[in-house]
Amino acid sequence: MIRRHRLNPFHNIEVNIYLSTSYLKSYFSFLSQKWHGSFFKRTTLKDIGLVIHLNHASMRCPTPAPCDERLRVIHTTGVHEVALSYCACNREIPRDIQLLRRGLYPAGQQKVRTCITFALLKLFHLFSLIGKVPVYDMYRSIERLTDNTGIQMPRSRYKPTTRCLTQWRHLKALKRGGRGHDTEGAAGTSEGGLAIICPSCPHPGINLPKGWRNEPQVKQFLYAMLICMDANFRLKNNLVSNFSQDPGFSNGSAYMVARPRYEEYVLSQADSKDISTCVGFQALAKATTQSTRGLRYTGIAGAMCGRSEMILPNSIGSLQKGERYANMDYVFASAIKSTELLLVAISYDIACQWFVNIFQRMLTWPKELRPRQGLNLRPLIPKFHEPAHLDKEHEQYSFNLAEGAGLSDGECPERVWGSHNQLAGSTKTSGPGTRNDILDDNFGHWNWLKYSTMAHRGFSSSLPPQLVADWEQLCVDWDADGFPKSTENPFKTVDTSISEDDVEAQLGKEEAAVQKSGRGVALHSISATTFLILKDKIQGWQTVQAVYMPGLLQIQTTLGLNPTALWSSNPNPEDVDLWLPSALPADRRQATCIADLPQMELQLRTAQCSSSLQGLRQTLRVKTRLVYFKNKNVRGQREGTRSRSIIDRVHKRAIRFVQKYRAARRAKYNLEGPGKWEDTYRELHNEDVRGFAASKAKRNPNRRGIWEDGEQESDPDLNDGTEAGPLPKKKRKLGTGETRKLLSWIWRTSPLLIDGEDNDDILRAEWARSRARVRRTIEEVALVQEEMRRVLEYLKWSAAQWDSRGLYRPRGASVELMEGITAYAAEQAALQRSFAASFRVLWKTPLSEVDNLFGQGGDDGDDEHSDSEDDSTEDIVLD
Repeated sequence: MIRRHRLNPFHNIEVNIYLSTSYLKSYFSFLSQKWHGSFFKRTTLKDIGLVIHLNHASMRCPTPAPCDERLRVIHTTGVHEVALSYCACNREIPRDIQLLRRGLYPAGQQKVRTCITFALLKLFHLFSLIGKVPVYDMYRSIERLTDNTGIQMPRSRYKPTTRCLTQWRHLKALKRGGRGHDTEGAAGTSEGGLAIICPSCPHPGINLPKGWRNEPQVKQFLYAMLICMDANFRLKNNLVSNFSQDPGFSNGSAYMVARPRYEEYVLSQADSKDISTCVGFQALAKATTQSTRGLRYTGIAGAMCGRSEMILPNSIGSLQKGERYANMDYVFASAIKSTELLLVAISYDIACQWFVNIFQRMLTWPKELRPRQGLNLRPLIPKFHEPAHLDKEHEQYSFNLAEGAGLSDGECPERVWGSHNQLAGSTKTSGPGTRNDILDDNFGHWNWLKYSTMAHRGFSSSLPPQLVADWEQLCVDWDADGFPKSTENPFKTVDTSISEDDVEAQLGKEEAAVQKSGRGVALHSISATTFLILKDKIQGWQTVQAVYMPGLLQIQTTLGLNPTALWSSNPNPEDVDLWLPSALPADRRQATCIADLPQMELQLRTAQCSSSLQGLRQTLRVKTRLVYFKNKNVRGQREGTRSRSIIDRVHKRAIRFVQKYRAARRAKYNLEGPGKWEDTYRELHNEDVRGFAASKAKRNPNRRGIWEDGEQESDPDLNDGTEAGPLPKKKRKLGTGETRKLLSWIWRTSPLLIDGEDNDDILRAEWARSRARVRRTIEEVALVQEEMRRVLEYLKWSAAQWDSRGLYRPRGASVELMEGITAYAAEQAALQRSFAASFRVLWKTPLSEVDNLFGQGGDDGDDEHSDSEDDSTEDIVLD
């Protein structure tokens, strides 16, 4: 038993109490001397004579030096009491080195009474990174694994375990940061030197092409950086311990900012007031009112790459009170302090307020953090937060409209915080230094996961060409204007609401006119006079119909219909069949009608389709303005009901145009058959009847709701007569945002007539947004392609760095240390090349098929409206 466990000294001896034969009793009685007559009592390998000899593998040392009798080794199988002997035959090997070579991490320096195996430290480390499991819970699990009864529970080694794991984290960071391959070692670590750098970000001299500064302005967004900032109030820290007793290991060497200078600057700005000029969310609401009772820090503020979502070096700072400008200024300045880029975009949920006086506050920043001259800054607001802001001049902060933003949403801080909020239980009660080390370690793991797993034309054709050219120039001027923008805003609509009184008066006049002319039979009760007048008109129609359609009587007779009895079967005039040429079979139409009569109806039906579409669009415009007015001004049940009734009246008016269009299109199809005209006059489905500002409704088919299986929500007044098909299969994403917005075909068909100047701002704004959506998609493809290229170049550069580190030869180093330095550097260089090879295979198609894509497409698919090289993206320039 002892011989078998010399290489496995941390196994537990367990005996099955039911195997109680006389042979087993004598065998185990000899083995452990713990036979109690009816069961086996648990014992240890130390009690049966196992001694671990260091520096001699499984062999005995001729001159052993015994360890402390109270030594306990914590392993994945429990807390073990072991007998250990140091090697004294070779005095040159220190005792701590002997323990480390055996995979034991000592918790002390003088008298070692606790050791933790490397296997357990690796397990604890991964549990803390992936599951965010506190060290206390992990250690308690090991204690219960040792003795789940609690009767013979070993003395707690929780504090030594915490110290060992904290040191283990830092040593791993130093090792992976290449500090063991530098002459200055850990002491020479620079600020942010242990952080994992984003390989897709532009790094001049590493992954940017030569002459990138001289690229046309229209392509400069490819070499820009997007930084997203936000605060997290979950990661608090209680007033536990202090920095004198718990200084921590990192102190600015990774993701957290260096504490002394940071807190000194924030304290110097304690009297400054953060004034809100828009919606401030919790950022400004708790900037000075956040409760700090019993807390050292109320949370953290951070900056990260908006493209890869990797946390930037020295970009995380603790919040002493709330999310104040001073904290965010320092975090932002620290994140860009060493950049040599020409353009940096900043995404922040209150950028419209934070950015206003930033240049005045820059004068108070430490000199080493002030950005260099000539750096362009562009403020943006994340897509999810933007709708909650005031509407005044906020188009310039929109990701959807910002030149060069691609499909970025700026909401990456929310995703980063969501993965780290579970650390609140560990960091809230930790000392300040340990808290910083835990955060640095987890942020490094987040970056490593990101690092290792990186693998409109139709709308323009419906508008007048000159109008499109004017709007195109307006958009180009807007994109080229600096911040704050002073040119005319193409995305803004002037007074998009319309008063309800005006609409109600207009509807009253129109309905009165309909009733007066006798054409209101579809919506109102029919008076006797109206009934008689309409009946006389139809009888007169039937008399004249025999002249223009001489063969109609024969068709009616063939179908078994008596023309004289039609009125008896349909006493209501609106139910009488008129028997127009479009209602006749195609093979008998020519023989029934006089020459050119079907062609005349075809022309009338075409005009009817156009007029009904135009009327529908105009009605939807009015409805959209009414909805804007209701959302902005109407409050209360009584006012809301009145507003809703007016909107319903407009909606019914739209229904009449829908029914008119469907009837006219059906007749046109019967007369002309399928053809190219269907590109203009398409089938009008219920989902197509929506305003220019509304996107196509997307409903999750698997959500729970009030509808039975196979039943769908619909408007009975808009029923187009087609049966509802099966629900679509659930897709990975059911996006309904601006980037996935699909304009209804009724706004893209020709001719899209402009009724007057009052409607130009609506169509212009929607056209400009459609143009922006196309440009953002084209930019996203170009950005992804450029980021792929940059990642491969960065991995190539990183492999070369490790190759050079492998040549490092510290003075006086042993042969074993030299071999270890060379082997680890070669392993890391091979890892970087493996990443590059793997990514290159995954990206082979995108890299080869989308070359020069950004230079091929126009703004909205129209070559005649593509931008020239003068379409710049100038922003704030630091003089």
